Amino acid sequence: MIQQESADPRAQSTDLQERSPERLAAAADLYVSVGRITRLVRRFGDLGSLSPGSASALSSLVRFGPMRLSDLAAAERVTAPTMSRIVTQLEKSGYLTRTPDPIDGRAQVLAATEPATDLVNGLASARIQRLAEVLDNLDDDERRTLATTLNKVVDLLDE
Repeated sequence: MIQQESADPRAQSTDLQERSPERLAAAADLYVSVGRITRLVRRFGDLGSLSPGSASALSSLVRFGPMRLSDLAAAERVTAPTMSRIVTQLEKSGYLTRTPDPIDGRAQVLAATEPATDLVNGLASARIQRLAEVLDNLDDDERRTLATTLNKVVDLLDE
């Protein structure tokens, strides 16, 4: 029986690479650390009744402006049905509005309301201030290296 090679070169290199227990342990430690950082940063600011997914979607609408549900789902890296549930809850809470898309009348454009913007800006500022306070303990090279490395990991995970 002939084995077929993977069309994706990344999958092939992953299949061929054996990871040492040390590398796997380091990845596990990093995974736990990222989770802890996320939880610790989320302690600052009042989420109210918003889930982390709802808060993230609302933050994207505030930051990037009005957009279609499919675009918001893509920005948040979730499926359209998942985003639809989030959007319905945000709309019921008065945090977003839906208007017909002027280009495609079948679609709707989502926009954050003023209370949503106030909520997100309050959350972001408290969280960002706390994170900045912690990052002040790193020197410039450490901050640059951390930012560059984390952005690279995000990009690789998003491939």
